[in-house]
Amino acid sequence: MHGYAGKVLEVDLSTGGIQTHELDESDCRDYLGGSGLGAKMYLDRFPGDVDPLGPDNPMILMTGPWTGSRVPGGNRFAVVARSPLTGHWGEASCGGYLGPELKAAGYDGIIFTGASGKPVYLWINGDQVELRDADDLWGKDTYETADILAERGKEESGRKPKVAAIGQAGERGVRFAAIVHDKHHIAGRTGMGAVMGSKNLKAIAVVGAGNKQEPADPEALKEWRKGVMDFISGALVVESLREFGTNANLEVGSWLGDVPFKNWQVGEADEVIGTLNGPTYCDEILVKNYACWACPIGCKRVVKVDEGPFKLEQGAGPEYETICMLGTNLMNGDVASVAKGNELCNRYGMDTISLGEAIAVVTECQEKGLLSPEECDGIAIGWGDPEGMLRLIELVATNEGFGARMAEGSRALAGSIGGEAPDMAVQARGLDLPAHDPRAFHGFAIAYATSVRGGCHCASTNLYLEQGSSVMLPKIGLGENVEEQSSVGKGYLTARAQELGQIFNSAVVCLFTAIAWNEDSLLEAMNAVTGFDYDLDEFMRVGERIWFIKRGLQALWGTDGEEDVMPPRIAVPVEEGAHAGSIPDFELMKKDYYEYRNLDESGKVSREKLEELDLGVLAGMLDL
Repeated sequence: MHGYAGKVLEVDLSTGGIQTHELDESDCRDYLGGSGLGAKMYLDRFPGDVDPLGPDNPMILMTGPWTGSRVPGGNRFAVVARSPLTGHWGEASCGGYLGPELKAAGYDGIIFTGASGKPVYLWINGDQVELRDADDLWGKDTYETADILAERGKEESGRKPKVAAIGQAGERGVRFAAIVHDKHHIAGRTGMGAVMGSKNLKAIAVVGAGNKQEPADPEALKEWRKGVMDFISGALVVESLREFGTNANLEVGSWLGDVPFKNWQVGEADEVIGTLNGPTYCDEILVKNYACWACPIGCKRVVKVDEGPFKLEQGAGPEYETICMLGTNLMNGDVASVAKGNELCNRYGMDTISLGEAIAVVTECQEKGLLSPEECDGIAIGWGDPEGMLRLIELVATNEGFGARMAEGSRALAGSIGGEAPDMAVQARGLDLPAHDPRAFHGFAIAYATSVRGGCHCASTNLYLEQGSSVMLPKIGLGENVEEQSSVGKGYLTARAQELGQIFNSAVVCLFTAIAWNEDSLLEAMNAVTGFDYDLDEFMRVGERIWFIKRGLQALWGTDGEEDVMPPRIAVPVEEGAHAGSIPDFELMKKDYYEYRNLDESGKVSREKLEELDLGVLAGMLDL
């Protein structure tokens, strides 16, 4: 097959057995790769109502047809399993270099089953694949682990391997623990690091063997790439990302009402933005830019803090979401402290979005008298308190005492506090919202509620369509500029945007490059690489099919539309800022969305729709 290595590894951690399976070409055509093909593989092995942190929860790492190709941004991989944070479908994706390296080793993905009786890591050096003892790595952070395995691998193979590892948070079962790839790249959301830790799998280290996946039509891909690169080189969004990283959105986002402040309670705070924005970040802590494999943008940041209480050695810098969730949402305007918090999260291996929201809940509960510092193991915290924030980060990573309550995630934490606290946890399906406010862009509300993994801005392209940074797609009904603070038509827009998002997360490609391509360009790239010869309708059905198989997995675990809800705080308008007084009409959008998706009033999928998408097996499993 073109665009694929053609085989996946299956590693039984309980027995130590390792097998190689050939990919099914029809599955690749129907689900592409990444989280889509991962979902199909998970359903094929569906373990029932398993404990997400038990040995029977498969964990699958998958690349896609664009990973390792000449498609700009084709450097990502996805990790999927049942989420220990939400109890629902879990997935996280990551850029960097490991995805292309795995394909160069000759594999499209890795399926992990069971759990090892002792700490191990997976060593891949082309055809040499084996589980190795990781007792000496257990207890070390992700940076130390990456350095040790890089040097160890170089001595053996002559090249430094690409490493994905967990830190102490994953080992200790923090439910939003992340997987960290070579210090700079994070598969952050839904607790995939905790799943990895529950399997006693410390790391994956990969050295490629020079395998190349030739595209089906090299000349067509070359011509396509030339046109795309010309467009990318002159795009304003790309220039902003190159200059300021993802933090380019902070100042513009605050003008538009996109940025959360004080746990989503206020609409603007210029004094905080002024000390966290792109220019300040560059002046105070930036050392240089950093790019993922085959990336024409280079939005990653390398930072350093030379002195003061938040002194920091040169390393990976915080992204926009971290700047917000450890900065603006806590009213913390100290950029050095945010960089320090980011480093701690990277080292321990924790999602900064979910962690930041848990800290915000504690801060608000202490402010309103629902929690005392004594109940928080002696830690007092207020708004704009970087020292308190850093102490709580350290506490959560231990998963002990009050830290263990925070390590369950904001929804469970707020529920254990009671009173008005549950309304303070700004989450959907148990997954904390990213730093994009639905009161400013109404479609976000229905996008978060119906996202297959919960509050997520990467499962759809709403963010870019509603903010006007994406090209319009008239051939799929997205050809007009969108009124941001309106709910009219957002149900349809969101459904189509989710189909695009599922394609991108399965292809797998960076959204920052993909949002610049129209329908024809997307088709040309996919057909040139794979030779599948999709037409537009079939291609969009791929995205639709992927959404429905993930929704079906949710239903198999016992939830339908009862969690298709908007966080209560989003129904409370702010009094200042660009979105003052604005509230999404959630029921209007939900009605339109359900009609398009052919869901009944309870949010249940229909047999008719599943069979139309060749998901009859899933319909049978759901007893439809």
